[in-house]
Amino acid sequence: MKQVQLISRSLRQINNLYKKMLTKELSAFELDHHFEALLMLAIQERPITQNQLAELLQVDKSRVVSIISYLEQRKLIYIERNPADRREHYIHLSPDAVSSIPHIERSVEKINEVAEFGIEHEKLVTFFEVSEMIQQNLLKQAI
Repeated sequence: MKQVQLISRSLRQINNLYKKMLTKELSAFELDHHFEALLMLAIQERPITQNQLAELLQVDKSRVVSIISYLEQRKLIYIERNPADRREHYIHLSPDAVSSIPHIERSVEKINEVAEFGIEHEKLVTFFEVSEMIQQNLLKQAI
């Protein structure tokens, strides 16, 4: 009998190992895997809404509410109501979060170096191209 291989299994294993290493590397920050949200907020040119953050992180809105609550409790973000639309809230990085971004970025670079060790640049480019193609193929079918 032929064994069926799930692409998602390999990707999930990579994801779990990668996040585990980053969490260990960033344990002093107590971010509980939310470093990606901080990095995403840091690269924005202006404050963004909860809905925009959900889209950027590719998670549902209820998950973003949980992430925001966690980061707000740790004083890494603060929320500001949009004066033009009181239903809309902007998310800002706190000064503490801003000062921690360079350390988070260095940690990500360090883990990336470990993950990419011994892999030729061309193969990495191919990996990312193929990953993007798989994502696009699946998105087409999901619509």
